[in-house]
Amino acid sequence: MKLLHADAPVLLAIAGWIIMVPVVALSIRTVCDKFLPTAASQHAWLAGVVIVSLLWTLHVHSPVGLDFGLMGGALFALVFGRARAILGLMAALVLYTYLDGGSWINVGLNGLALALVPAWITTALQRQIERWLPKNLFVFIIGNGLFVSLAATACTSILVLALSLAESTGAVRLLGDHIAYSLLLAWGEALISGMLFSALVVFAPAAVLTYREDLYLPPRQRVS
Repeated sequence: MKLLHADAPVLLAIAGWIIMVPVVALSIRTVCDKFLPTAASQHAWLAGVVIVSLLWTLHVHSPVGLDFGLMGGALFALVFGRARAILGLMAALVLYTYLDGGSWINVGLNGLALALVPAWITTALQRQIERWLPKNLFVFIIGNGLFVSLAATACTSILVLALSLAESTGAVRLLGDHIAYSLLLAWGEALISGMLFSALVVFAPAAVLTYREDLYLPPRQRVS
């Protein structure tokens, strides 16, 4: 994606660092006592860091200089929660920037768009589903894996597009087309995220730190 490589305006880049440094510090403080409690969650988190950094290398170049790509942040947040997702996505961003020659001055701004925003939106919507909808496994998988992923990915895509436009000239004339393509790609990513999320919940529930078996699969009461 263009945002990962193009240097942002200096003031915008500084603003990104000012926001992300305390966010990362707060995330570390939140999970420092029990970061990844099981071996399954450790393997999944480390694999997620590598996979997301790989996803960001897969992009389609637009004729006017903007790129479209997969985000991966929503699924990461669904599986690991807000703080762990922010740390994991920032680690993926640093790995990608190092391996693919991204913009180091942009790491704060890219972290805001690709880590903080999707993690915050995803977990906020996840809590609303847990609060207002029935507590069953179907709602947890479909509501979070599909609809929350779609909303978070669409918002992230629009934000990345807006920040990319701030660095580009001549792209505004195709803004409507770029928004449409971003939303279309967000829908496809939501479908993939939903399938992966459901597979993890069913086959590796210990890796999904947001899943509570006591809430979604409570023990049945015996009929006397």
